Amino acid sequence: MSAKIKRLQPKDKQAQLEIIQQLQLLFEQIPDLNEKKASALLWDLKRKNKLNDPNTWTFIMISPEQNRAVVQWLTTNSKRPLKALELWSILFENVHRETSQIMLSRQELAKELNILPRNVSTIMSELESIKAIIKQKEGRGVTYYMNPNVATHLNQEERDKARPTAPKLSLINGRK
Repeated sequence: MSAKIKRLQPKDKQAQLEIIQQLQLLFEQIPDLNEKKASALLWDLKRKNKLNDPNTWTFIMISPEQNRAVVQWLTTNSKRPLKALELWSILFENVHRETSQIMLSRQELAKELNILPRNVSTIMSELESIKAIIKQKEGRGVTYYMNPNVATHLNQEERDKARPTAPKLSLINGRK
């Protein structure tokens, strides 16, 4: 018989987490609900209330070599290398577990970094240019995702499905 490790949470946090889990169950029963918006809402509630699901790990798998390559590229080529490195680290804290979507808006990232939103866009474009992140346009907006070839929460089976269609990190001798 194996033991199970359980993270203890204060009762108020446990109650909040249970409410969010109930919301998730309700959302799953609504037939035409925009799954992406519902997922973003639940993620935002957890983040704002500093709730961690005790049954899930919050780690991202990344090749040390790829991380180093991105860090070196940003250090050498970014217009704002220190802010770019800080943004790179913030992205890992704000990746949706199931979708690999970067869950903070451009404005929220700018506030975290104490820079203008347009500077966040510049750095995100730099990261996209080397395929560290993937950008998807949605109407007038943009949604960013962590490239599953660079860093991912996906399990091995899902990772194997996602990798063939994801772009390879494109760093050559420290240049685009």
